[in-house]
Amino acid sequence: MELVSADASGRPHFTAYLSKYLQENVLPLKVTLKGVHPGSRDAGPCTIVIRLSWQHLGLNSPVSFEPGDLLGVMPENSHDMVSKLLKRLHLDSNFTSFVVQRLMIQKKTLTMAGPREEWVPYENLPPATIYEWFKKFLDITTPPTQLLLSEVSTYATNQTEKENLNLLSQDVGVYEQWKHSNRPTILSFLEAFPSLSIPPEAIISKIPLMKPRYYSVSSCLSMSLPTSVDLIVGVVKFTTEDGSSRNGLCSMYLNEAAVGTIVNAFFRREPGFHLPNDQSDPIILVAPDTAIYPFRSFWMHRKELMKVKQRLGTATLFGGNPTNREATIDTEGQTERQLSLKIGGIEVPIEYLSKADKYVTPDRVIVDDKTTKKIFHYKQGMKQMMIHVNARRIYETLYHGPGHIYVSGDFALANDVKSAVVSIFKRYGYMTENWAVLAVESLIVSLSMK
Repeated sequence: MELVSADASGRPHFTAYLSKYLQENVLPLKVTLKGVHPGSRDAGPCTIVIRLSWQHLGLNSPVSFEPGDLLGVMPENSHDMVSKLLKRLHLDSNFTSFVVQRLMIQKKTLTMAGPREEWVPYENLPPATIYEWFKKFLDITTPPTQLLLSEVSTYATNQTEKENLNLLSQDVGVYEQWKHSNRPTILSFLEAFPSLSIPPEAIISKIPLMKPRYYSVSSCLSMSLPTSVDLIVGVVKFTTEDGSSRNGLCSMYLNEAAVGTIVNAFFRREPGFHLPNDQSDPIILVAPDTAIYPFRSFWMHRKELMKVKQRLGTATLFGGNPTNREATIDTEGQTERQLSLKIGGIEVPIEYLSKADKYVTPDRVIVDDKTTKKIFHYKQGMKQMMIHVNARRIYETLYHGPGHIYVSGDFALANDVKSAVVSIFKRYGYMTENWAVLAVESLIVSLSMK
């Protein structure tokens, strides 16, 4: 590696580098507000609300986004993990205080005269300290690939460890089982093979670069919040089969970000998940459990439209029970349930779909229509709720509305909802299977997945 002093010229601003690397307009947003889900303040995973602002940037042109868009967040690795990894790689604090202007790596090429090794520049990292590389640019939480295992196995001095590394690098089944059971990070991998003594340049170029994590915006641009965006984030914590604790990289980064912290992020448009151009069209929102949060931007936007007396279509929510997971976010201290019932013309849901542990076991859900209680298997819960409880309302909204349906969840949920709508069209539109499928396909632009 080629080293220069810490005040070396030519060191780019990290946000500018990320913009070039990602081909996005990355902004250094500032954390101005954080809140914790009141139902998750005990030990364990929680849900947080975080507000990010660009007011301090004094931009000449306004930043814009729409309800349904995404915010791509560039996370950073924890200081504790980076420090332990640098120690494991025998990089002391004096060495890591230098700015590395350029990283040179060994590259093997085949020539007419046979294999040839040469040192070439590694272009994927900006000039920075090694600590900054590991903190901001390298994803050290992703399990090492089989290629990495194969290439570092030569640095193992213990024969048993070398054989295990060769097995992991060559046998896909063994590797996948190891990866699934241990969810190894680069640090835990190196700790599991103590005889490995790897030159920094040999491993840095093999670690994947940091990628953005995407979150649905949970607010809208308004007179009261013209230069900020809200995110609602579930903090991921889990235990591997071998008993090791792991955290979600980006959710834990945001969870630990104090007010005033700069978070590099950019907006990504999701036109397939925007509200209809004609705001008088009725809409149906479908989301299980905490996947309801992307819709918060919808009803906040509708609140702004109500202020200017714009005519709005009805909005019906089929979603997670807000009485189980109330998150205080807005400055007036209203809960998410209050916001959903009070803001934006959202109809009070007749039924809630919930899988909260305090109410049901993990393999079933409760559908409550206020007069009767029906219990369905979780995978069929949303579909059954739509077909058996609200079929006529859904048909009238979608077919005669003209209505739009938005699904916040995975592809399995989206397929269930689509299947349910086909069944409803067959029943109330007196359609054959083929005609019902064609009718639903015509709504596919609005049948969005989040």
